[in-house]
Amino acid sequence: MKKIFLKVINLIYPLTCSLCGRDLSAVYKYRICNNCKESLNKIKNNVCEKCGIPLDSGGNLCYACKKDLKIYKFDKLRSVYLYKGHLRKLILKFKYSKRTFLYKDFAFEMSKLIQEYEFFKNSDFIIPVPLNILRKIKRGYNQAELLAEGVSIQSGIPMLTNILFRKKVTKPQFRLSKFERVKNIQNSFVVKNKSAIKDRTILLIDDIATTCSTISVCANVLKDSGAKNVFVLTLARD
Repeated sequence: MKKIFLKVINLIYPLTCSLCGRDLSAVYKYRICNNCKESLNKIKNNVCEKCGIPLDSGGNLCYACKKDLKIYKFDKLRSVYLYKGHLRKLILKFKYSKRTFLYKDFAFEMSKLIQEYEFFKNSDFIIPVPLNILRKIKRGYNQAELLAEGVSIQSGIPMLTNILFRKKVTKPQFRLSKFERVKNIQNSFVVKNKSAIKDRTILLIDDIATTCSTISVCANVLKDSGAKNVFVLTLARD
């Protein structure tokens, strides 16, 4: 009966792939067709053990992490895709065109990495990188929180949204240089209810890792507030 109902609805409001526009089955759970998923640039090669950036020339650590292993305050970071091509178009739609339903497609792929890496499996809680209040009101949602919710459902790791907060409004990071990003984001986050994360392993979720300045500051605040470890999972790496 449910399948019949979905087919009727699909005749009136047909589901289409968010990338190529191809019609999707009424019972298809996601909004990116399989052909388009295959066109996205997954990170498959060797990556830096610390920050997860692809290492085309091999090795265990990238230049920055080899020079200073404590340059980033998180323990390890991994990303599903490279932030380019079709994936970039989809993320822009997800963030700025209210295509919130895409979080299911993205979270499904992100959850696969949790099964791939043992250190992710030991996480006690998932925490999304918070959006400043003005941007969240304007956009209507926090894309990192949607991803975190989807990953939590897929993985069974509980999500906490009442722990990490932004305490000031900052400039958009994408318009700034690496140095400006670090300066812009300093002292921007605060942890409430510290007892909830004391001696716990946190899985921090965000959409894109570029210079890693935001997630590094978040990880530092979480650790200063009692978290034992902070691992990071992002949808894309720029």
